Amino acid sequence: MLIVYIAEAHAADVWPINSTRCSGPGNSVLTPTSLEERSAVAERMVESLKLRGTHVSVLVDGMDDAFLETYASWPIRLYGVSRAARLERIASPKAATFELASFRLWLLEQCDAMQGQGAY
Repeated sequence: MLIVYIAEAHAADVWPINSTRCSGPGNSVLTPTSLEERSAVAERMVESLKLRGTHVSVLVDGMDDAFLETYASWPIRLYGVSRAARLERIASPKAATFELASFRLWLLEQCDAMQGQGAY
């Protein structure tokens, strides 16, 4: 699986949002001004979500925001890319929420297929 870390959606110096619903403090991340800073924030995300050692790879969008601009991925979008490198699913928010059941099912099917082929 692959995650692309894009521009910080809720940087404390731009659009701070409190995460008390997760029993945590508000976001303390400031808008990165270099690729090194953006990469460090992505690394914090990897640690926070306990992704290290999993089958999830994380890429970081460049400071030109090419991925974000090309795929209109802000504030949040989920894209499902098949092993054949085809964009097969796009989950976008509707009425400020996601309906993820079909996306989750597709993702699990992809994982099962990859595991069955010895590739994860």
